Amino acid sequence: MYAVIKVAGKQHRVQPGRWFLVDQPEAQELTSTVLLVADGSKVVTGADAAKATVKLSKTGTVRIRGNRSMKFRPKEARSSKRMLGYRRTLVKVTCDSVSL
Repeated sequence: MYAVIKVAGKQHRVQPGRWFLVDQPEAQELTSTVLLVADGSKVVTGADAAKATVKLSKTGTVRIRGNRSMKFRPKEARSSKRMLGYRRTLVKVTCDSVSL
């Protein structure tokens, strides 16, 4: 059994016992919307899938830094250069259960 959920503006395919990374501040509460639930040959979408529940939990205080998105901005007629960029903090989330 697996489900497709929407967390923090992105869609994730989750199964019980599997983990995934969420780009969301660690202090915020996890809110997810169930878009699809599949159990063998039975697939539920739409309003019926919204009735399904997916239990998520943050695995302790594990925080992972994502890849750095870089921009290089050279300044003309000068020998100075400037690097702009940041690294997102990703939170590791585990799917505990999926039920209809």
